[in-house]
Amino acid sequence: MKEFFYKYSDRYDLTAIRTKSEKFSYKEIFSSAKILSSKLPVSKSARNKFIPILFSNSIEFIKLILALWNKGLTPVPINTRWTEKEIESIIVRHNFDLIFYEQEFSDKVKNLSIQKFSFDEIFSFQSSESERISNDEALVIFTSGSSGEPKGVVHTFNSLANSIVNGEAILNQNISDRWLASLPFYHIGGFQIICRALSNGCEIIIPENLETDTLQFATENFHPTHISLVSTQLQRLLDSNTKVCESVKVTLIGGGFSEDTLLFHANSKGWKPVRVYGSSETASFITAATVDEIKLKPLTVGKPVKNVSINISEEDEVLISSNSLFKQYLNNPEETKLKLKNGVYHSGDTGRIEDEYLFIEARRNDLIITGGENVNPYEVEKALLKIDDIKEACVFALEDELWGQKVCAAIVTSKELNEKTIKDLLGKELASFKIPKEIFFIDEFPKTSLGKIEREKVKFLFSSKK
Repeated sequence: MKEFFYKYSDRYDLTAIRTKSEKFSYKEIFSSAKILSSKLPVSKSARNKFIPILFSNSIEFIKLILALWNKGLTPVPINTRWTEKEIESIIVRHNFDLIFYEQEFSDKVKNLSIQKFSFDEIFSFQSSESERISNDEALVIFTSGSSGEPKGVVHTFNSLANSIVNGEAILNQNISDRWLASLPFYHIGGFQIICRALSNGCEIIIPENLETDTLQFATENFHPTHISLVSTQLQRLLDSNTKVCESVKVTLIGGGFSEDTLLFHANSKGWKPVRVYGSSETASFITAATVDEIKLKPLTVGKPVKNVSINISEEDEVLISSNSLFKQYLNNPEETKLKLKNGVYHSGDTGRIEDEYLFIEARRNDLIITGGENVNPYEVEKALLKIDDIKEACVFALEDELWGQKVCAAIVTSKELNEKTIKDLLGKELASFKIPKEIFFIDEFPKTSLGKIEREKVKFLFSSKK
């Protein structure tokens, strides 16, 4: 099924990638990836076919993905916002042999006790012919886990391709279309932008970064037909009065909760938003709701797309069957058995179905979804409790117009602490999006008879003070 993504590899006449200053044809990108593949310092005898890559959204990222696929290796995109400690933890847990990285992130990998190669270093190596490893696993995407340790979601070429086919009725893609690379490639939503474009001969517009002004420039100057955003990005682009071209076909809005009114406003400005629901495990969206459908069924995430079946368990859990589901969690058979039972994905989300429309009541148990990023509150609590003089901590989400949800923390301290100092210390342990935007000080937590902090009561206490 890898060939699904190589259909246009010989086309000189089709632009594959465009940046602010350059553009490259499909033939140029695939030819460069083939050369890169021959230079990769990975032998068939390598212990681990899974290869971490630490890159921002870039041409180099896409070339490296294709080069690894050519070699029969599985790319493992690493969140560029993770700290050195977070990256090291993943490397050690999964016994990765080496990492490829962008020079910008050299400080995050310099102390890793594995082989590490920058992109320029790879191209300096001599080419060598090596037998391709047989491998159907196309991707590992990390997502927040219940224990605080990120889980590696393993997808095959089939599951990625099936996701694209299943969502085509919403996207209606052709070789004249242009995708804006508006989400990080290390997230499934961003990675699937690459896959959708490659499989349909579309152009990928890669902005210099994902800041609002840069996305605005790319949107107004390169006229994407397809855009994928989280609600925070959409709100900021609307606030900056970003103009979209009439040729825009759809703007996918996912990554957590989005207000109906936000989508109505965006629609009035020509964005043609579609609310979608999915996860790393489903290879991107599995339901979709147009503005007209949301007007009919407020707050719905829509009906299932092609080849997706959704049921609700007796406990109100959303159960998903699809040919786009992940294969397993990397090196985590226990979690795989817990979440993937007889071909059905137990999402951990709760919801209901009304007239075939899905409504999500709560997502991923206690996970906080802020600006499209998943944050495990227990991971943040562990980091807080490492700080001297913090005796107890409770991390929770409060609703926020800009972020959807914002990370908040309540703490009990043995002596007075400065909020800025706490955030600075957390910055050494956690990615910036995991650091609480608000820290509340409390004398004593409400607890159960067993002494467990009652998270919902804490959340209510501070939400009622807003």
